[in-house]
Amino acid sequence: RQRWSLWTYKFFLPLHHKSALLQTFLAPVHQIPWTAMPMDIRSALADGKRPSPAARRQMVRVLADEMRKYELNPTRGQCVTVCQNIVRQYPQSFADLRDNGQVLGNGYTSLLIQIKNRIENLNRTTSFRQHRSSGDGLKRGPTDTYGCTRFQPDLPPEETDETIEQKRQRLEEIYRRDGINGVEKAEVKQLMETTFCLQRQQINILPAPTIADLKQQWPYLFTQKGLHAHFELLTDIKVMRALELSMEECGRAIVEFFSNKPTNADVRAVISLRPDLELSLCVIQLLMAHFSETQEGLILFAN
Repeated sequence: RQRWSLWTYKFFLPLHHKSALLQTFLAPVHQIPWTAMPMDIRSALADGKRPSPAARRQMVRVLADEMRKYELNPTRGQCVTVCQNIVRQYPQSFADLRDNGQVLGNGYTSLLIQIKNRIENLNRTTSFRQHRSSGDGLKRGPTDTYGCTRFQPDLPPEETDETIEQKRQRLEEIYRRDGINGVEKAEVKQLMETTFCLQRQQINILPAPTIADLKQQWPYLFTQKGLHAHFELLTDIKVMRALELSMEECGRAIVEFFSNKPTNADVRAVISLRPDLELSLCVIQLLMAHFSETQEGLILFAN
């Protein structure tokens, strides 16, 4: 009864099914079409060994292609479920392991990154080809809207072009009076949300406006709070929370990797300071040390 004929149900139910229960009711891992995988993968699974990097990349390509047949841009949560199930059934072949054989982090981070990167690259390539084939240099293409949920929204029902412009001018008036500190006002937050459609219209216009022109029209858009709010309205992603979750998931794995295998003296120096460093700062410093980058190029230290 658990075996379904459609690959859709083998991985996940389509997003247009609005029921949260159906969206999260994912199939067990044994329904992943292992017979479609490269022979090297099947041999490694049968022997309980780790596949070669080349064979693993082939497997990732097969997985991504099959998933995109039914959902062009699977969510991160859907990819996580697939990776969890794969690692759960074949930990010896796919789990992230330390040198001593212990599972590193959640065990599936590297596989998740490979699958998500493959899907995003496929989507990006497809969108770019569509954009290039349009033949019109002054026409927005799918590449421009990739990842956006409100690339160019309509006016709010209760607003007109005139009222939206009046609210933009009100924002300018507050900025002239209160300066950058006005961004903390509830009125500014509300006005920025209401005028989002006009912000997008002016940002998307072709030929593209200069940054200086946009900053003059929308001074509060060029603040941390204003930019984060705009990004959330544009993508439905809380950027800081997304960054925190990524740091929690991948950061510890990065630190553990460099702790076990420091690549140079600078990395060892950062590791020696690890107990005194916040996780995010430690990760950034480790990566910069690994790539021999100077901290002054990215980090401004203040008393």
